[in-house]
Amino acid sequence: MRFCLGRQSGRRGLRATVLLSISLSLLAVSVFGVPNDPAGDKHDSDRVTGLPYRSGEQPLHESYSGHITVRTWTPKGDDNNASLADRGSAKLFYWYFPAIAPKVEHPPLILWIQGGPGSSSMIGLFTEMGPLELTDAGEFYRRNVTWANEYDFLVVDQPAGTGFSSVTPKAKLALDDLYPLANSLPEHVVAAWRAKYPKDVSEYENIESPMTPDYIVSAAQSTLRKLMLPGVQWPDHMRPFLDRLVDILGSRQSEAPGSLSLGGRRNRFVVNSEVDRFRELLAPLMNDRDDPYLVNTGYGPAVTLAPGDKASSKQHSVWEKIGLSADESGDFVDGYVSNMRAVGKDMWTFMQKFYDLRPELRSRDFFIFSESYGGKFVPAIATYIDQQNQNLETGDERRIRLKGVSIGNSWVHPLLQILAHGGIGFSWGLLDVNQADVVDLLAFKALNHTLSGDLAMGTATRLMMFDYFKNVTGGVNWYDIRKRNHSYKRTYLDRGLNQEVVRKALHSEDIEYGKDWGVYYHLTEDIMRTSAPLFPYLLERYPVQLNQGQFDFRDGVAGNTLWINELEWSRRHEFALADRQQWWLGKELAGYKRSGGGLSHWTILNAGHMSPGDQPEACLNMVDHIVAP
Repeated sequence: MRFCLGRQSGRRGLRATVLLSISLSLLAVSVFGVPNDPAGDKHDSDRVTGLPYRSGEQPLHESYSGHITVRTWTPKGDDNNASLADRGSAKLFYWYFPAIAPKVEHPPLILWIQGGPGSSSMIGLFTEMGPLELTDAGEFYRRNVTWANEYDFLVVDQPAGTGFSSVTPKAKLALDDLYPLANSLPEHVVAAWRAKYPKDVSEYENIESPMTPDYIVSAAQSTLRKLMLPGVQWPDHMRPFLDRLVDILGSRQSEAPGSLSLGGRRNRFVVNSEVDRFRELLAPLMNDRDDPYLVNTGYGPAVTLAPGDKASSKQHSVWEKIGLSADESGDFVDGYVSNMRAVGKDMWTFMQKFYDLRPELRSRDFFIFSESYGGKFVPAIATYIDQQNQNLETGDERRIRLKGVSIGNSWVHPLLQILAHGGIGFSWGLLDVNQADVVDLLAFKALNHTLSGDLAMGTATRLMMFDYFKNVTGGVNWYDIRKRNHSYKRTYLDRGLNQEVVRKALHSEDIEYGKDWGVYYHLTEDIMRTSAPLFPYLLERYPVQLNQGQFDFRDGVAGNTLWINELEWSRRHEFALADRQQWWLGKELAGYKRSGGGLSHWTILNAGHMSPGDQPEACLNMVDHIVAP
């Protein structure tokens, strides 16, 4: 089945339309002068002026930026000094672009937030879909294909501490805080690693892992040995994942356990008898729980049941389903968010204060877009907004007109997504059968730590799995395998945005653009939590759009499909029965789409993790379908 969604004239027609709109706008300004803008008159204090544009480039007519304080608190040690109370602060940076050439009088407001956790939304703005780009020399120029042409576009650096946003005072961290497994390595390896990073960790944008291939393979071997121990009794919630792992190893004609030895090779076309023996051991222990992969019920705290009562996911709050305590006192630690409920709180506060600055935007339809760790951020923010809206009376101006969410290449349900990596790498030819075994066994080790309650070790082991992938593939870019061993270029953003003239124009003279490792550190445990149970909640209330680029190894189609197909909501049957459609832009095949029951799942061809930058016209077409169907 084939369908086309708007902009059917393709690239040439789109560019012609955009250029015509821009030309007409410029002509109107030159003839009639700058139009009266009530919002601009009221809020000139945050208007962006003085950006260094490339020679001959037409500057944007208007945009607005600044910081909004979402929290203050008293840092540790200051409790007994009243004069220092509330001197700690958390600020979020925003950059707002009114629609350049809107097609309607009051265009929807699109919020863009980056993933990470701790990746600046300036990445999306300048490399994916914003109205501006930056040269290596730090000069700004206009992007033709941008979401800001027809829609009001708001970009926010969050959580606090990300990009231009800030947490004051900043966390003081050591190398071992970021890589707790380092102490398991040989002393000479750790010493060499520490010598490579002699400064404070805040001085480094990226810090390479100290993990060695030998250590990583030994970890996979220990996992395999544990699996093969006769008579091992695994908890009920582990057994479905064990069975899936065995199926993976068997279907790939794995040599496990011989595949992990440095010695001889067995016949790789015969499933190893040890795997068969393990399957026989496992089969009678399989359970029949309704949610075997914990997509809908999550892996939150255990529920105490009354005698004779049946286990029910309804006895969890939506936040408890994703593993959070009913006690909210730990949502913020030393000024940083520590979970997704805290992220929702900060963004609710931010949006209320942003709307106070621009009350005319309160009546606009509001959509949230993100990618990657946005699979955690977006459902949490949307859920928190929905809950707060329900607490307000109908007609209360504080209610946010949320109309839908969209997430690209999302990290949502670790327990299933990480079990896809070995198969993906093997099918793409990046891993041989033995290397794929190691990847899958390390993934299972991370899964086991997670379901045993050690989320930090789950995160550390997942990173070890990616370290192994990097080592054996020669550094293939796991966000876009087409790039082979070439990574994304980001240093020019640091240089360009930290120019004195730029920070002054953006009203950020006192806050540098950079990376605060405290954001990642305080969300270490959250990384292996699931956010999947938030989606059934949202799907009963809002349209949800999910998309993945074809060549994303890290958070691509296969891993996301595993958890998407396990979701349960009242209209699930509509999605399950829907045909996958071809998605065309004129004569160009853009990808595929499956839609039903309020859920749409898009596959974007010839794109990686940063799909809007790889296929800007296709992604803008998708945005048009989502925002203005």
